[in-house]
Amino acid sequence: MAGSEAEWVTIANNLLFKCHIHLRIHELQDCDANVFIALYQSILGEKVPDLIAIPRSQEDDAHNVQAVIDSLALDYLQVSLSHITGENIVKRDKESIKNLLEIFDGLLEYLTERISETSHEKSKFKNGNLVWFTFYDMSLLPFIFLCIFLHRKQIH
Repeated sequence: MAGSEAEWVTIANNLLFKCHIHLRIHELQDCDANVFIALYQSILGEKVPDLIAIPRSQEDDAHNVQAVIDSLALDYLQVSLSHITGENIVKRDKESIKNLLEIFDGLLEYLTERISETSHEKSKFKNGNLVWFTFYDMSLLPFIFLCIFLHRKQIH
């Protein structure tokens, strides 16, 4: 995966662009709660569970990012993401931001491949979001995501 901060900024901006999110970042620490909430909702086509709609403090932002992380871990990936916390994201911890960006990048790559493979099944598309089909094989998602992650590590 990317090494320099500039490469990570490019990854973040590519994710935002591919997801039709009208935000751009200039440095890694610009990836705040709003960025990760927008990525979650665009890529997965769902609202973040237990979201505080109008955050009024850093604690509310940390709660919202933690809700994103917990949902990814429990509902989609079935893997522990305990090395990433909402609090660290809100504190602008670069490693935590990179880790969460890497997860979203891998998830988008996986879903884009699945959409490409199932594009002939247009009747299953919904909502104009990136999740246009029902996961009949959702139980395989953690395994497939791990394979993508390991494959990327071998390439880079």
